[in-house]
Amino acid sequence: MTIEFWPRRLLHPKPKPRYRPLPPRKRRPKLPIGVGKAQQMLTAAIILGDHEQASWVDLVVKANRATGKPEQLDELKKRLDAVMVPLPNASPPIVPAPSHGGLPAAEAVTVS
Repeated sequence: MTIEFWPRRLLHPKPKPRYRPLPPRKRRPKLPIGVGKAQQMLTAAIILGDHEQASWVDLVVKANRATGKPEQLDELKKRLDAVMVPLPNASPPIVPAPSHGGLPAAEAVTVS
């Protein structure tokens, strides 16, 4: 007959730790940021259509919180000026109002 010795930690298993959601990641990096990072953020904002991120990059550059070579800074400022110009005579897109049945007005059929 053999005697088995089990480790104590296996005799009393621990319960799973409670799930705690991770805190949200910070969206903005610490300042000052490099010119390359500012260009990457501006490109991402243009691709994603994120106006808040583009305006944040514009604010950082105008507050001289971006570091890098003067030539690159000038190029980034020109790019920001071109991007941040408001569209001429921009009006919101026209969306047809929904009809009585919840269908868009173009698809609604009226019976008289």
